[in-house]
Amino acid sequence: MTVRNWLLVTGLVVGLAACGGEPTDVAETQTGAEAPETDVAETAAAETGEEARYPVPDAPEGVLTINWDDLLPEGELERIQEIFERTGLDSGIDHFGGQMTQIGTFNVENELIGETIRMPGFILPLDFQEGGEIGEFLLVPYFGACVHTPPPPPNQIVYVTLQEPIVVERMWDPVWVTGVLSADRHMNELGNAAYTLSLIAHEPYEY
Repeated sequence: MTVRNWLLVTGLVVGLAACGGEPTDVAETQTGAEAPETDVAETAAAETGEEARYPVPDAPEGVLTINWDDLLPEGELERIQEIFERTGLDSGIDHFGGQMTQIGTFNVENELIGETIRMPGFILPLDFQEGGEIGEFLLVPYFGACVHTPPPPPNQIVYVTLQEPIVVERMWDPVWVTGVLSADRHMNELGNAAYTLSLIAHEPYEY
């Protein structure tokens, strides 16, 4: 997937896909595949036949509703594009024999740090427990990220911590999450995250 396609996935102008490792500009490599152009809104559009959009529920007072592009600081898209051009990945060249790097940075949007936010995404559980309970998960912007397809950049992955386990019916459940956002990094073989969210509440994403 090119830079242009990935940003279309997350509702921006251009996009990318990559996989694994500990990125600064270019990360350690892991096996990856091309990511589908499917995010929460596009999944809803496919099922309803309506134009892709995020149905935004009413947020409680003091809670800021954001989208994935809000997590990218000013100038980040240009930095990602430069990395792709420098590595040749945007042209589809695979220098790693079937493996791709996680492209991007840990740069965060400082104005959001410490805020109580609400945002949509897909659940990628990190620890399935008995009865379908999970104690931590990654929130990702598109279906299949980090497992079936390469993950997005670190600042497009949110590591979510829970005070108590929650029950999920299946991997990739689309949800709205509410919690306090921090810039604590989380390193994981599935994909590194530039943000951590301390979960306050979650609810299904209604199509």
